[in-house]
Amino acid sequence: MTEQPSSLYGTQPESPRPQPPGLVDQIAGVFTAPVELFQRLNKAPSWGWALGAIIVVSLVVAVIWGLKVDVDEMLRPILERNPQVQSAQIDTIIEMQKKFIMPFGILGALFGTPAVLAVLGLFYWLVGKALPQDESPSYLQAFSAAVVPGLVKLPLMLLIAAICLMRPIGGLTPDRIAPTSLGYFLRPESLRLQAALFNVELFRLAEAVLAFLALRYLVRMKTAGALICVLLPLLLSLGFGLMRAQ
Repeated sequence: MTEQPSSLYGTQPESPRPQPPGLVDQIAGVFTAPVELFQRLNKAPSWGWALGAIIVVSLVVAVIWGLKVDVDEMLRPILERNPQVQSAQIDTIIEMQKKFIMPFGILGALFGTPAVLAVLGLFYWLVGKALPQDESPSYLQAFSAAVVPGLVKLPLMLLIAAICLMRPIGGLTPDRIAPTSLGYFLRPESLRLQAALFNVELFRLAEAVLAFLALRYLVRMKTAGALICVLLPLLLSLGFGLMRAQ
């Protein structure tokens, strides 16, 4: 017996798989059309080029900042406020930190950044499976949602690198160099309040908004889940900053 054709017009050709947006499209998309970008990434998740760009720029900032920062000016006030550190130990600690600040910065950019994003993607994936808008997301979709919104911070990182090259930065940490946060303009005496104001930063807020949109349109998560995924890391970051300011 001969097989019957699947239709009067024969077998229909498969529709081509959607192609993921490239790096240039992703960078342009986060600034101009984030919803459309995340809808495209939902059908064709992509994170490799974005992660590579973030790692490269983070590495550039780590090297330039590590070469310019005054480690003594950065650490001595902190160590002097710590009652558990004896004054005789301060110089030794500072000299040790001078040797390791560059290697630690490079390792953080190369391995710490992708590790943190991988954990964040896992968090998005688990919440997305618990609170899906329709079908459960894949890990690739969740990882793309963790990585791609970070492209919005590339101009900030390049600005930090440029400022480090153009003028002395003393003991400033990277988050306190660029004039993009309230802490840059307002300097209250309370260290905790200073830390809170430095957390109110333009590009960090933009990244949070983009993360919410990515969770809604890329991961296809319910609004409640997207809010949890955005607000919890922000609160943890604020809490960690306040602890460091003690």
